[in-house]
Amino acid sequence: MPQTVGYGQPQGQPYAQAAPGQHPGTAQQYQPQQGHPAYAQPGYGQPAAQPVQPHAQPVQPQPAPQQGFGPAPGYQPPPQQPQPQQGFGPAPGYQSAPAPGGYGRPAPAPVAVNPPSAQYAPAAQQPWGAIPRPQHPKRRVALEIVLISLGTLGVLTVVGLMAVGLGVQNVIVSGILALIPLLIVGAAIVWVDRWEPEPRLTLAAAFLWGGGVATLFSGELNGVVGSTLGSAIAPTMAPEAWPPVFGAPVVEEFWKGLGLLFIFLLRRRQFNGPVDGIVYASVIAAAFAFVENIQYFAGAGGELGLTFFVRGLASPFGHLIYTACIGVALGLASRSKNKYSWLWMMPIGYAGAMLLHAAWNGFAGLAYTVFDLIILVVLVNWVPLVIWAIIVVALRRRETRILGERLGEYVPSGWVVPQEIEMLTSLQGRRTALRWAARGGPEAKKAMKQFQKSAVALAYARQDLHTGQVRRRAQRDEVAILDRMGQSRARFRAALGA
Repeated sequence: MPQTVGYGQPQGQPYAQAAPGQHPGTAQQYQPQQGHPAYAQPGYGQPAAQPVQPHAQPVQPQPAPQQGFGPAPGYQPPPQQPQPQQGFGPAPGYQSAPAPGGYGRPAPAPVAVNPPSAQYAPAAQQPWGAIPRPQHPKRRVALEIVLISLGTLGVLTVVGLMAVGLGVQNVIVSGILALIPLLIVGAAIVWVDRWEPEPRLTLAAAFLWGGGVATLFSGELNGVVGSTLGSAIAPTMAPEAWPPVFGAPVVEEFWKGLGLLFIFLLRRRQFNGPVDGIVYASVIAAAFAFVENIQYFAGAGGELGLTFFVRGLASPFGHLIYTACIGVALGLASRSKNKYSWLWMMPIGYAGAMLLHAAWNGFAGLAYTVFDLIILVVLVNWVPLVIWAIIVVALRRRETRILGERLGEYVPSGWVVPQEIEMLTSLQGRRTALRWAARGGPEAKKAMKQFQKSAVALAYARQDLHTGQVRRRAQRDEVAILDRMGQSRARFRAALGA
């Protein structure tokens, strides 16, 4: 029975008998079998070659060394003309189209990596126990530990002060009510983050920073800053209006943005663009709003129903809308060729966050009737929310295109095939691949998930090379990620006997 390649397709020429000019391991003809996903025609797996030597001179494909029952030593096959592309792997002379680096910038030099080793190629059938598992580099978590510690301390302090001033039972009931808008916002964040999920520990650190540190310091400084700015800017305004109009927008967006800046500066591997900026900003904002809602609900008294409706149901995305301005600004800075661009881009985002926040707080003081309240919610909350939703969808489509372009640059070297790119740039394709891998058991499915995660990380490491901000780090990442991809591919193929 012939060996199978990929999702059950017949194997083509042996690796040791690849025709000159033809990519080693290319299947001569693929006939899909019933029940196999269409995108997987060439399968997951790459041609045999030498070990990876990243960023060396580009390697020209050479016929694989003689193995098995091939021609006698010294035999030279007759010259052949290049054949049309079949199966998987780049056609002879194929060159990936140059893609812009970042936002419309020239692409860097072509990928200079050797093809994958024979260990990771489709024909390298090894026993399951002999295939090494991916070795993940130890990830530093000092930042997360610090943010989580400070955030936890801040949350306990804020909640404790509220319990003392407003009553324990009142705070507990208000906390349960505050969970409702938190779940609404959380569902939206999960939807945005499902394309490239951020590290959970970093998200937890962001959440506790927003709910603890940002709320604690904002509560202490809103009144001071608001009175100072209000008396200087609008001395005729009622003094009680100064903190919400002038204090809260300046102070709260500063502390939320500060946590976001820490993540941007110290976790650049996990901060790959505007979508990531929106995710981290939204998590910080959601936590801030959660703790703030507890305070508002607990102090609402007889107006609890109205307060819950306005803050919890009609405008749960308020803080998310404001702080997302800073997230997008830092995300754009991560794609800039100037690694110091955040110094002027973050203040622009901060100004946008303050203006939106001040508009909501300022107009809220002028809403005297139900009609005024409806106009306020629609114009100052729902309209910006719709605009943000459109922006997020557009940014996600752009991320999909960038992912395909960056992975396409690895096609000539044999590390990635077009069908894998098609799978990786589609959520449906990823799910289909996971279902296929699950036939080999939990470990095979886990290996496929790791392959998908590593491929996305590879695309963003390559994107960093386009921007040039973190070139050395991106080069090191490229080596490790390619190795993880090959190991993951070998694991799920071995588990499926493919």
